[in-house]
Amino acid sequence: TLNDLKSAQQKLIQSEKMASLGVLSAGIGHEINNPLNFIKNGASALLMSLKKYEAVDLEELKPFFKIINDGVERANSIVKSLSHFSRSVKAMDEKCDLPEIIDHCLTILNSKLKGRVAIEKHFQSGCPPVIGNEGKLHQAIINLLSNAEQSIEREGRIDIKLSHGKNNLTLEVSDNGSGIEEENLLKIADPFFTTKDPGAGTGLGLFITFNIIEEHNGQITVKSKPNEGTVVKVDFK
Repeated sequence: TLNDLKSAQQKLIQSEKMASLGVLSAGIGHEINNPLNFIKNGASALLMSLKKYEAVDLEELKPFFKIINDGVERANSIVKSLSHFSRSVKAMDEKCDLPEIIDHCLTILNSKLKGRVAIEKHFQSGCPPVIGNEGKLHQAIINLLSNAEQSIEREGRIDIKLSHGKNNLTLEVSDNGSGIEEENLLKIADPFFTTKDPGAGTGLGLFITFNIIEEHNGQITVKSKPNEGTVVKVDFK
């Protein structure tokens, strides 16, 4: 009973954190988007003004304006991904687009992946939506991708596959990281179980992920070998 109470308490704390993050992200997104629009509009106005001067070589300046616009679009993409990740809607009847959710999660993790972990995506066309809660699915998938990234000590690869049949949808995340010891495979979904150093993890990430997938009528299976990598398969029905 005490263990169940602790588990429920930790899930409640996590839920409150996610709700707070949602409010914070919405506020940050609004505040960031305003100056981003100023930058983009200012760059466009400057380009229009420079066209009046024959001595100005616009072709030479175009790469610089492209850098500005690309930076603005990149920042907008990050803000958009954060807003999706931190949604606090409680409904379980949303049509959730998994390819889009995965892309949002990869955007959030980009700083940890860039230049170190190669991402290979293999999405079968025409994937049906998962009926459930978009914010929760963002949380579950970012946990899976984050665990894969953290298992890769230096450089490596993460493969993400999406396939579907008549009545099912399958997500598979595989990495070539450090893998999981056989005796730990049965414990990974237990609350508070972690192999990370003290202070580096709570042991709740996969516990919460398993619960979220179950809420969406899904099932997780994990295959792993030490020093060879891990394959996490999520079947939605």
